[in-house]
Amino acid sequence: MVDLTVSGGYDDNVDNAPSHGQGSGFTSGNLGLSYTFGEPRLQLTLNAGAGGTYYYSTLSTQNYDIDLTTTFKINYEATPRLTLASNVLLAYLTEPSFNYGVGLVTRNGNYFYTSDQFSADYAWTKRFSTLSRYTLMVVKYENSSVGAFQDRVENTFGNEFRLMVAPTTTLVGEYRFEVVSYDQAPLDSTTNFVLAGFDHTFNPQLTATLRGGDEFRSYTQDGNQSGPYFEGNLNYTVGRRTTVSWANWYGIGEPNVTSAQSRTTFHTGLEGKFNLTSRIEASGSFYYEHSDYSSSTFGGGVNPSFTQDSFSLGISLRYRINRLLVVQGGYNHTELTSNGGFFAQKYSRNSVFAGVNLTF
Repeated sequence: MVDLTVSGGYDDNVDNAPSHGQGSGFTSGNLGLSYTFGEPRLQLTLNAGAGGTYYYSTLSTQNYDIDLTTTFKINYEATPRLTLASNVLLAYLTEPSFNYGVGLVTRNGNYFYTSDQFSADYAWTKRFSTLSRYTLMVVKYENSSVGAFQDRVENTFGNEFRLMVAPTTTLVGEYRFEVVSYDQAPLDSTTNFVLAGFDHTFNPQLTATLRGGDEFRSYTQDGNQSGPYFEGNLNYTVGRRTTVSWANWYGIGEPNVTSAQSRTTFHTGLEGKFNLTSRIEASGSFYYEHSDYSSSTFGGGVNPSFTQDSFSLGISLRYRINRLLVVQGGYNHTELTSNGGFFAQKYSRNSVFAGVNLTF
């Protein structure tokens, strides 16, 4: 399937300035390709998108945004007991991009991001199984000054022990080991996670997963840190009419300001799509992140504690004229606040857009 979108609109603060932001009209375009293959033992899904936005005003930063993404999913039943899977995301983007929950929340140019997961699920008995995972995450910035404290590679190894206690409920115990390696910043660390939780199917339309426990982080150059860790997901689907997904996590995260070693972060994201009629579709998203930075002497100076909050809201409406052509419009709002003194950052940004979408 081929999907082409062209739209135009106005953004009131392209540079994410704290006050008197520079507004600009813009034109956006995106070309999407998707392919799905399925048979009893093998399922494959490929989605690729190439898009960008051009701003007509002369900006202090670049006059364009880039949005290049590719996702590739494979699920293969190697034997009746063993299932292999992979989920690969490759993206080249312009900051900020709240939906991925990684990177900076101010406009700092383009960056490469990948999150790739490979897993093996083995059923030892009808009720007991193990799920082994390896996850690779990479962040690389085009701006070398930003990359000096953000470029990194994260490798995470994990194993779940799963016991089905009812046809709809599986209890889970999990151990993870994470290695974070920075290209330049002295923030390399290793982390051990000890977690427990469950997967539950309320009905064919509603499912939930929950993991909680503790994480223990050790820094190569400066000390240790530990704290609670939590993640949960809720997914609701009613045919092709309604889909809602809600993802949350809380734990120790990588810093997104200089002269900070880490942050304790709560991140939540809600996405939904609603087919109001056979021709009208509404969709929305909301992302919120709260980060606590403790006082520290990292970097040779005294760094005071501070907090940072960011959220992003997006809504859109689509009207299908015929099988191929759709007209659409929407609104996006992002906001960042902080009480960080020297580190304080704040801005508010609004944009509206309208355009057409062609699918064939």
